[in-house]
Amino acid sequence: MSHDSRTAQIEELVEGLIVLYQAQVADLREYAQAAAAGEGTIHLERNLRHREVQRAELYSQFEQAAFSASPAADTVGPS
Repeated sequence: MSHDSRTAQIEELVEGLIVLYQAQVADLREYAQAAAAGEGTIHLERNLRHREVQRAELYSQFEQAAFSASPAADTVGPS
């Protein structure tokens, strides 16, 4: 994979993680409000679990893209 396409993939994954984290925060706030008001939270719990699965999958993709060893990055030049 070229450097430019790898960089673009990493940027896309980071953007996806940011959006997902923001959605998780909103879900947590909604859950806290519903719990405090004594309202049902089952659907909110499902949403939280679903987003966490999505986050874990997306972060795994990010790790593979960002932290995979590339031959050029591991090469040490002459001293």
